[in-house]
Amino acid sequence: MKNKEELTRETQELVIAIEINRAQIAAALVDARARSLIRSESEMPSGTARTAIATLTKSILELAASAERGRSEIKAMGIGVAGMVDSRSGRVSIPGLKGWDRVALRQMIEEGLEHSGVDIRTAALVRRARAERRDSAHPVIVIESDRIALAAAEAWCGVAEGRQNVIFLSLGNEVRAGIIAHGQIIHGAGDLAGAVGWFALSDGFKNEYAIRGCFETEVAGAALVRRALEEWTGRTDSLLSRLAAADATQLTPETIIRAARAGDALALRVVTEVCELIGRGVADLISTLNPEMVVIGGELGLALRPFFNQIRREARLWAQPAAAKQCRIVSSVLGQKAALLGAARLAWLQLSQAA
Repeated sequence: MKNKEELTRETQELVIAIEINRAQIAAALVDARARSLIRSESEMPSGTARTAIATLTKSILELAASAERGRSEIKAMGIGVAGMVDSRSGRVSIPGLKGWDRVALRQMIEEGLEHSGVDIRTAALVRRARAERRDSAHPVIVIESDRIALAAAEAWCGVAEGRQNVIFLSLGNEVRAGIIAHGQIIHGAGDLAGAVGWFALSDGFKNEYAIRGCFETEVAGAALVRRALEEWTGRTDSLLSRLAAADATQLTPETIIRAARAGDALALRVVTEVCELIGRGVADLISTLNPEMVVIGGELGLALRPFFNQIRREARLWAQPAAAKQCRIVSSVLGQKAALLGAARLAWLQLSQAA
């Protein structure tokens, strides 16, 4: 005999959350309390975008048929994409991924689901009367950039839970931000709001800024390695300098940060320079948008957590003083779950707005 909790789990409302990036496609069934019932992952297929979307559609159908779903209705799908999204047309572009230039993602998913002949909104266990059957075979689909999904996740169930004015600053191989103001997602005129990698933080312009932007060029992961090599004098009086002398290809952002934590002078100098620039970028965000919280995440952002006090000091030095006092600068707590949870949150928000 099933208990009350098991019966509730079988009949609750769910959304499908999807994360698409250069490396993988992930999907999950998520409830309204940010609990993931089942998750699937697959490597990004080589070939065309259509091949990848066929793989994604298969994952959606498998989630819809899973035992974990029970008798629950799937109300919506939220998709976070590591790239540029036209929120009105549902077209997406993922730089660096062949074939992903203004792909009609929403339309192709809808076509795949309709072709399957399965109405994923209703569990196979539940039979609908003919009069109740609906025309399409898919719930509402919302697609956003992953930077927006990351901000939505932290404001929903992460370190910024309940906050209405939140910025998620993602630091990795790229630098970008998701912005929530007064509880609303900020898109900008062309869905490009949050392109903070183009912050102008240098005294002079370099040619590479035209490709990646100043802020991204100077603080993204590759910047740590470049700075270490530029500042290495050829001496071998530290762990990092000996590593540079032996095989410079072994220098990575991770090894530099580990060396800095161990007190290596060269590594500390490089990490301090990068943290100061990050702090200035955060100061610009605080002064411009007056957020309650700036959440720093991404692979590099999380690795720099031991040096956050340097970032905080620099941000408070440069930011508008009253705005700086109102804002906390914190580390993401959701880790690898953030993008999927954010996609789920976007789906729930879409439903609440349509109600």
